[in-house]
Amino acid sequence: MDILEELWYGNITPTEYSRIENNSNYKEALRLVNQNQERLRATLTDEQKELLEKLLTASEEFANLIELDCFKVGFKLGARLTIEAYT
Repeated sequence: MDILEELWYGNITPTEYSRIENNSNYKEALRLVNQNQERLRATLTDEQKELLEKLLTASEEFANLIELDCFKVGFKLGARLTIEAYT
């Protein structure tokens, strides 16, 4: 099966982050994020917790937009490199 077929049939999922699960630097950073969020939540009022959740949701949406843009740029660069290799 070629790569386009693999992508079509869902065998390639660009948004999977298996490399993160196996990377100790990512794991440690995520652990710190979670630890600090929990410590912060413990000190907040219900209104402040709601505001924090809105902030975290907006931050996640923003990060997703950045990741999508990086994916597009990388994909286009890879395509341009492939074209250059064949010309």
